[in-house]
Amino acid sequence: MKRMKQGRVNPREMEKEIRDFLKGAAGTTGASEGEQGWLHPEEKRKQETLAFLRTERRKLRFRPRKSFAERLLAQASWMSPGAWIGQLAVLVFFFLLLGNTGWNRRDTLLLVTACTPLPGVIGLVELLRSWQSGMWELEEACRYHLRQIQGMRLLVFGIADSIGVAAVFVMGFLEGYAAELLLLFFLFPLLVSDSVFLLLAKAFRKGARGLVPVLGGLGMGIFWMYQASWLQDVPGTLEEYTAPGTLTALLAGSVCLLAFACARFLNETDKEEQRLWNCA
Repeated sequence: MKRMKQGRVNPREMEKEIRDFLKGAAGTTGASEGEQGWLHPEEKRKQETLAFLRTERRKLRFRPRKSFAERLLAQASWMSPGAWIGQLAVLVFFFLLLGNTGWNRRDTLLLVTACTPLPGVIGLVELLRSWQSGMWELEEACRYHLRQIQGMRLLVFGIADSIGVAAVFVMGFLEGYAAELLLLFFLFPLLVSDSVFLLLAKAFRKGARGLVPVLGGLGMGIFWMYQASWLQDVPGTLEEYTAPGTLTALLAGSVCLLAFACARFLNETDKEEQRLWNCA
């Protein structure tokens, strides 16, 4: 290695010297008996060390694997009580609207349609709570990465909303509302509203604790009320939109839009996570 200290040398000679040095350090050439013993430990000591490592490994308590249902229940229990109370309050409010006999059917459908963005507002605020409280890094470091967490929460809200939708339909049937009216004035605007909130989640992230999502929900409610009024007041329009073909196309489009919005929300969550981790 002395040549390496004397300025420039031939690269091939330097490579040869390095190879020879490494071979000597590995004990392949010119190693003494003591060095060979250090490089090749005794078999007895080796077996004792392996037995000790196996014993210590048995003492380790590995993280138990959770089933899919257990993970969903864990995420459901993490969500704030306010979110569940809000969802239940909205469901009760729909029940009261459909069961009120003091209004005519037109006004009831207007109010039901105008209130369909409420579940989306509650769900959006809850989904973005980790970002607003600055807890997303801690949550991710515990077990799952952020996209998995948000995906499970989306699924929890989806299951809860599906149960609520089924309950509203049962209530509507009991009150004499036709299925096509409930599909057009309740389910369709509900799916579209949820999709819009998920697509705009990145813009709402900074204002999730303020009035931004609430104002967004108010704007959506006014829009749906205007659409419901137009559908019922313009002659022939309601019959056209409640036709089986048109109604099926609207519902299929809204379901596809919701699936796209969920996929984009999770994808944007992953990108935002990487951006924040790499900002330094």
